Amino acid sequence: MRRETALLIGFLVITIGTAAGLWSMAMPNFHPLTFPQLQSGTISVGPMRKDRVLTAAQVKTLNDWLADHKAGWGPLGQTPPSSGDAILELRVAHVDNASAPPPGDDGPFRITLWTGISAADWNNTVFVEERPGAVIRIHHFSDKDFAPLRELINQYNYPRSAFP
Repeated sequence: MRRETALLIGFLVITIGTAAGLWSMAMPNFHPLTFPQLQSGTISVGPMRKDRVLTAAQVKTLNDWLADHKAGWGPLGQTPPSSGDAILELRVAHVDNASAPPPGDDGPFRITLWTGISAADWNNTVFVEERPGAVIRIHHFSDKDFAPLRELINQYNYPRSAFP
């Protein structure tokens, strides 16, 4: 084998091996999520965090929306500019209808939404946190996909900031 051929094969092995190694470490973070059925919850909207209890129809809308948007969620890789424009604290419907949550499920299912104009690159962004301390998953949505969540938020009066 000539020297140039050996160098070319070595270069390809190193390049392809490095890429394969990086993808094998990254791929477990990019899989479709399975969301639990949500039973009830509250929504905190606006800068003053007005709390409202979600109706059964709103929880159903949220369950349907989550069922339709399982792919494309990645781990949070940067610090968000604020705590979000709306925070949904939700209770998971347990299959066995037990009153006590199973071990390890001691916190609320939290969804944080960005809808405002203060950080335009964060508009239509959703964070999902299955329980406190769990990996936070993030997804940016188009206006069309985000519309049901925006409608959920805009049903309540809250102070909105003006354009800068």
